[in-house]
Amino acid sequence: MNTKKNISKQIEIGEVIISSDALKTIVGIATYKVNGVAPLEKGFVSSIKDRIGKKSITRGISIKVENDKAIIDVNISVEYGKNLMEVASNVQDEVEKAISTTTNLKVENVNVTVSEVNIINEG
Repeated sequence: MNTKKNISKQIEIGEVIISSDALKTIVGIATYKVNGVAPLEKGFVSSIKDRIGKKSITRGISIKVENDKAIIDVNISVEYGKNLMEVASNVQDEVEKAISTTTNLKVENVNVTVSEVNIINEG
Protein backbone atom coordinates (compact mmCIF):
# COMPACT_ATOMS: atom_id res chain seq x y z
CA MET A 1 0.00 0.00 0.00
CA ASN A 2 1.35 3.39 -1.01
CA THR A 3 0.55 5.77 1.85
CA LYS A 4 1.77 9.37 1.77
CA LYS A 5 0.77 12.83 2.88
CA ASN A 6 1.82 14.83 -0.19
CA ILE A 7 0.52 14.06 -3.64
CA SER A 8 2.64 14.28 -6.75
CA LYS A 9 2.09 13.86 -10.45
CA GLN A 10 4.66 13.57 -13.18
CA ILE A 11 3.87 15.78 -16.16
CA GLU A 12 5.74 16.41 -19.41
CA ILE A 13 8.09 19.05 -18.08
CA GLY A 14 8.52 17.94 -14.47
CA GLU A 15 6.74 16.96 -11.30
CA VAL A 16 3.89 18.75 -9.51
CA ILE A 17 3.72 18.22 -5.75
CA ILE A 18 0.83 19.32 -3.56
CA SER A 19 1.90 19.39 0.08
CA SER A 20 -0.15 18.01 2.92
CA ASP A 21 -0.31 21.55 4.36
CA ALA A 22 -1.93 22.77 1.13
CA LEU A 23 -4.44 19.90 1.25
CA LYS A 24 -5.24 20.64 4.90
CA THR A 25 -5.78 24.32 4.10
CA ILE A 26 -8.24 23.42 1.33
CA VAL A 27 -10.11 21.16 3.77
CA GLY A 28 -10.06 23.85 6.48
CA ILE A 29 -11.47 26.52 4.19
CA ALA A 30 -14.21 24.17 2.96
CA THR A 31 -15.05 23.19 6.54
CA TYR A 32 -15.40 26.76 7.80
CA LYS A 33 -17.67 27.65 4.85
CA VAL A 34 -20.34 25.40 6.37
CA ASN A 35 -22.99 27.18 8.43
CA GLY A 36 -22.80 26.08 12.06
CA VAL A 37 -19.09 25.19 12.19
CA ALA A 38 -17.24 27.07 14.92
CA PRO A 39 -13.48 27.25 15.55
CA LEU A 40 -12.11 24.46 17.72
CA GLU A 41 -11.21 25.72 21.18
CA LYS A 42 -7.51 26.01 21.83
CA GLY A 43 -5.82 23.62 24.21
CA PHE A 44 -2.42 24.34 25.76
CA VAL A 45 -0.40 22.76 22.92
CA SER A 46 -2.43 24.38 20.14
CA SER A 47 -2.12 27.79 21.83
CA ILE A 48 1.66 27.45 21.72
CA LYS A 49 1.55 26.39 18.05
CA ASP A 50 -0.59 29.43 17.22
CA ARG A 51 1.96 31.71 18.87
CA ILE A 52 4.76 30.28 16.74
CA GLY A 53 2.78 30.60 13.52
CA LYS A 54 0.85 27.33 13.12
CA LYS A 55 -2.40 28.10 11.29
CA SER A 56 -5.55 27.41 13.27
CA ILE A 57 -7.59 26.71 10.11
CA THR A 58 -5.90 23.31 9.81
CA ARG A 59 -6.44 22.32 13.46
CA GLY A 60 -8.17 18.95 13.77
CA ILE A 61 -7.54 17.88 10.16
CA SER A 62 -5.56 14.89 8.93
CA ILE A 63 -5.24 13.56 5.40
CA LYS A 64 -3.90 10.28 4.06
CA VAL A 65 -3.43 9.61 0.38
CA GLU A 66 -3.43 5.95 -0.62
CA ASN A 67 -3.25 4.92 -4.26
CA ASP A 68 -4.42 8.35 -5.45
CA LYS A 69 -7.42 8.33 -3.10
CA ALA A 70 -7.79 10.70 -0.16
CA ILE A 71 -8.97 9.67 3.28
CA ILE A 72 -9.75 12.79 5.29
CA ASP A 73 -10.45 13.11 9.01
CA VAL A 74 -11.93 16.37 10.29
CA ASN A 75 -12.67 17.30 13.91
CA ILE A 76 -15.15 20.14 14.21
CA SER A 77 -16.87 22.30 16.76
CA VAL A 78 -20.53 23.02 16.09
CA GLU A 79 -22.48 26.04 17.31
CA TYR A 80 -24.98 25.20 20.04
CA GLY A 81 -28.50 24.79 18.68
CA LYS A 82 -27.43 23.53 15.26
CA ASN A 83 -28.24 20.01 14.10
CA LEU A 84 -24.96 18.13 14.60
CA MET A 85 -25.65 15.46 11.96
CA GLU A 86 -26.69 18.03 9.38
CA VAL A 87 -23.62 20.20 9.96
CA ALA A 88 -21.30 17.16 9.81
CA SER A 89 -22.95 15.95 6.60
CA ASN A 90 -22.58 19.40 5.03
CA VAL A 91 -18.88 19.40 6.00
CA GLN A 92 -18.45 16.04 4.25
CA ASP A 93 -20.06 17.41 1.09
CA GLU A 94 -18.05 20.65 1.06
CA VAL A 95 -14.74 18.92 1.74
CA GLU A 96 -15.29 16.28 -0.94
CA LYS A 97 -16.23 18.92 -3.49
CA ALA A 98 -13.28 21.18 -2.62
CA ILE A 99 -10.63 18.45 -2.77
CA SER A 100 -12.07 16.91 -5.95
CA THR A 101 -12.28 20.20 -7.84
CA THR A 102 -8.99 21.73 -6.72
CA THR A 103 -6.73 18.66 -6.92
CA ASN A 104 -8.51 16.13 -9.18
CA LEU A 105 -7.94 13.66 -6.35
CA LYS A 106 -10.62 11.05 -5.67
CA VAL A 107 -11.99 11.32 -2.15
CA GLU A 108 -12.58 7.89 -0.66
CA ASN A 109 -13.75 9.01 2.81
CA VAL A 110 -14.44 12.19 4.73
CA ASN A 111 -14.76 11.22 8.38
CA VAL A 112 -16.17 13.98 10.57
CA THR A 113 -16.01 13.97 14.36
CA VAL A 114 -18.00 16.56 16.28
CA SER A 115 -15.62 17.00 19.19
CA GLU A 116 -17.07 20.20 20.67
CA VAL A 117 -20.27 22.18 20.91
CA ASN A 118 -19.56 25.90 20.96
CA ILE A 119 -21.67 27.98 23.33
CA ILE A 120 -21.70 31.61 22.24
CA ASN A 121 -22.27 34.10 25.03
CA GLU A 122 -24.79 36.68 23.98
CA GLY A 123 -24.86 39.94 25.81
